[in-house]
Amino acid sequence: MELRDGLVGVVTGASSGIGAALARELAAGGMRVVLGARRRARLEDVVTSIRESGGVADCVETDMRVEAQVERLIATAIDRHGRLDALVNNAAVGYLRPVADGRSEEWRSTFETNVLGTLVACRAALRHMLPRARGDIVNVTSASAHEAWPYLAAYAASKAAIYTLSRALRAEVAGLGVRVMTIEVHNAATEFGANFDPALLPVATRRWVELGLLNPTAGLIMPEDVARAIVFQLSQPERASVHDLEIRAREN
Repeated sequence: MELRDGLVGVVTGASSGIGAALARELAAGGMRVVLGARRRARLEDVVTSIRESGGVADCVETDMRVEAQVERLIATAIDRHGRLDALVNNAAVGYLRPVADGRSEEWRSTFETNVLGTLVACRAALRHMLPRARGDIVNVTSASAHEAWPYLAAYAASKAAIYTLSRALRAEVAGLGVRVMTIEVHNAATEFGANFDPALLPVATRRWVELGLLNPTAGLIMPEDVARAIVFQLSQPERASVHDLEIRAREN
């Protein structure tokens, strides 16, 4: 499937991993992309790589916990390109810790980034999409949203919230011309775990294997794999919707 040239899309969490791979894939398909993330230098590197390949890209430094910055990201796409066709809410943070040792500041950051930031982005995008009766929203969720992953309870809860939010939002806007889709990702090779406690990670990994949540012999999926799956969702004709897609390693 291919995207139509001239579409405009916003990707959050686009400074690395899935977000960066998706921005490149969308731009290669002819979409004009606006990237948001906290790390401006990394964002600019992704934008430069897209432009060097002939794509159209801009970036806006965006902390999903700051409502005004999320609003500015969406507004920038519309101001520069006159429209917004797709929003992919990919930005997320998570911390590896048992609930008994939980830290309120980590929980707050998780929910403000993953849930509230997504809500604000959706609201800003819908203000433009609904009057046009057209647009796509893809929210990235996680296998942990439906499975019991110990030591990731807060993150899993935030992703479960995104899944349920997406279903409710779909019921609100599907009849008004806007598609809302989710993609559930399992164990991708990204920087997501970079801030995990290195002392706790082996303990958590062993437990995940014991519970059958993780196959230690299975390879990781790559960010580019997830990016292509999202492009597949966005490439469907307007009459169709891949509501919920799951992507994981073949052996997982």
